[in-house]
Amino acid sequence: MVKKLIQKQIVPIERSFKKELFETLLSLNLPEYPNKTGNKQFTTFQKLASVILYFRSKLPLREFCDFINHESLWKRDLNLKFDLRRSTLNDWVKSFDLDFLKNVLDETNRGDCPKILGIDGSGISSKFKSSYYQKRLKDFGINPKSPYHKLDIISDLENGKKIYDFTFTMKQYNDKKQAKRLFKRFRFKDIFIIGDKGYYFFYLFSLMKKKNNILIVPPIKSSGKEIHRNIIRKQFQNTFYKYKELYSKRSNVEGVFSSLKRTILAKITSKNYMTKKREVAIKIIIYNMKKNIFQTFLLLRFFNNFNKNIQFN
Repeated sequence: MVKKLIQKQIVPIERSFKKELFETLLSLNLPEYPNKTGNKQFTTFQKLASVILYFRSKLPLREFCDFINHESLWKRDLNLKFDLRRSTLNDWVKSFDLDFLKNVLDETNRGDCPKILGIDGSGISSKFKSSYYQKRLKDFGINPKSPYHKLDIISDLENGKKIYDFTFTMKQYNDKKQAKRLFKRFRFKDIFIIGDKGYYFFYLFSLMKKKNNILIVPPIKSSGKEIHRNIIRKQFQNTFYKYKELYSKRSNVEGVFSSLKRTILAKITSKNYMTKKREVAIKIIIYNMKKNIFQTFLLLRFFNNFNKNIQFN
């Protein structure tokens, strides 16, 4: 009886990136065509899937179009009746705004109920100079500057380690300012959010308290200007000392940044600032899809071992 339940109901279906991509896009209920009049050679589903595959491939536009049109099976899977061109694919990247891409990101996290989340920021380099170029500048006594953009994320700290929300700016803004944007559109409840000392801000604590969440941040030395906020300050400090054991998981956010930069977000290829934001959003979506596939792989491995033990007994 237990063996039949494992085979029919409990064991998850083996997933691939193709299945994860199709399931995510079909759950969005996209319109068949984005335009009412004009050219209708490609559907909205085909456009969005092609853009995601383009950033996943890490290939230039010319090489990716040749790969899709002649070498891969994606043209058959997406039912593309016409060949892709560089200009059309570049226009498709610009057609999806950031709000729509964040809705796609929410679909990659559908059904999740996280309990402990972490918030942190990191720099994403915008220009990659050669090591020889940097060495020659140092020989002449010039310190090479490497400008970077600011990426702040809210990610899971336990099993999934997926990204639930993000902000991406061209300038190096303060962590408190970025946290305001993330917390205002935060949709979960009854969750612990862990941050470093850069997020010690009374407004963030009160904002999360209104949404039935707990912000855990180590306290810093308070100045005389904060005397009139003694009640909030004591509550903020008491919550940290009460849940101090959970703060040890904050370093998992650094692991999420490391995994993100090593796999998909090693560099930003776009030049326009709005296209850079779209590129970062799509690459975070791809990162979450890969995490979903990895979770199902672990579940399959666990249930296969469990099924072997039942057969042996």
